[in-house]
Amino acid sequence: MKTIFPFLLGAGAVSFTACAPGYTSASFVYAEPAEYVYEVPVDRVVVVTQEVLVDRGWTVYRVERSGPNRIIWARRGDDDVVRIFASPTGQRVVVRGLWEARERKARREHGDHDEDNDRGRHKGWVRRGRPQDGIAAIDVRLKNH
Repeated sequence: MKTIFPFLLGAGAVSFTACAPGYTSASFVYAEPAEYVYEVPVDRVVVVTQEVLVDRGWTVYRVERSGPNRIIWARRGDDDVVRIFASPTGQRVVVRGLWEARERKARREHGDHDEDNDRGRHKGWVRRGRPQDGIAAIDVRLKNH
């Protein structure tokens, strides 16, 4: 009985976090067909991506390594997050992107009249598609170098 309780507790925690609203899983992004493929080092893709995102008003706050892949996280304000995935396959690097935004809860009738005072009141993250303008700018820069 002592060994089964931690297992059940752990299984319950995992199932709860799987149902909690959050970011779109990276596996969905990797399953999409590759639009942009380059024959440059993955580190060059990361540097160019950071430059393009900063030029377009995004704040890059994390570059994550996931095996050979690189995931560049950037945000604009409190409500928009973009992730650019650079996946090396042999001599090539595949670039994909994902743009997500917070889905806000409906405002209450009484009491919440201050527009800036709604921190933390959101339903979760909603997928808004690919960040086409950012990916296109990254494409232009990588092809010109």
